[in-house]
Amino acid sequence: QILEGTTQFIEGSQAALNRIMNQDKPTDDDTVKENDHEEVGLGFYTTIDDILGRRKPDGDTDGGRGWQCSKYTAYLATGKKDYSAAHPDYGPVNGKDIAAYLVKNYGFKYIDKPVAGAIGSGGFNTPFGHSAMYLYSTGEHTAMVNDANYVPLTVATHNMNIDGWVWVVPGNYNPEPSPQPSPEPSPAPSPAGDTITYVVKRGDSLSAIMKRFKGHIIWGEMNDYAKKWVSTKVKPGQTVYEGWTSPSGIGLYAGDVIKYEE
Repeated sequence: QILEGTTQFIEGSQAALNRIMNQDKPTDDDTVKENDHEEVGLGFYTTIDDILGRRKPDGDTDGGRGWQCSKYTAYLATGKKDYSAAHPDYGPVNGKDIAAYLVKNYGFKYIDKPVAGAIGSGGFNTPFGHSAMYLYSTGEHTAMVNDANYVPLTVATHNMNIDGWVWVVPGNYNPEPSPQPSPEPSPAPSPAGDTITYVVKRGDSLSAIMKRFKGHIIWGEMNDYAKKWVSTKVKPGQTVYEGWTSPSGIGLYAGDVIKYEE
């Protein structure tokens, strides 16, 4: 649940973005024509870590020249920040076109779910749109982002609505697979005469242990089965059955090593 103050903050952020996407033109037509060409990306190489490493501190103004959103995110993505001598604060294209520009000219690729360091474009129904670097999710359609022009011509980190945005990452980016827990092998039922040792886990029951090692539970045999499991650590020599019938009434202790003998 979002607190009222946070809700107001996000609503204020959205109002600022609406202003940016409709009023603050990040580039001019000559700059677009000058920078939008196929061969720019040949041999280009960057990584997510490179992008995150280029992040400027909040309030940075590029030495007083200013950052438009497209100039800043293009810089984060490529390391290049100067595009127009006539308009040194402008980037290569409008904010809503930055993602497509990076795909076309720098070998970036679209990604279904953004990750830290992904570059996004939004505001496709506005004249100029907006562009930002994704940091982390704050809700179903909101995220903490790092961008520019949120505070005019300066870098800022803030919460923002990203509903409808598209996101790109370097073409060589491959997410690390989520670690999968190794399934605990289920031992086959032990033939008569075998000796088994087992480390008791918190929450274990003898019926579960019986199912694990014999493959089934037979409640009528439970007492005889309990007499064949002997503690070797917590209550050395005491069977599970003896533990059940003792004054404590405890037959299994978490962390104990019990031994089964037919």
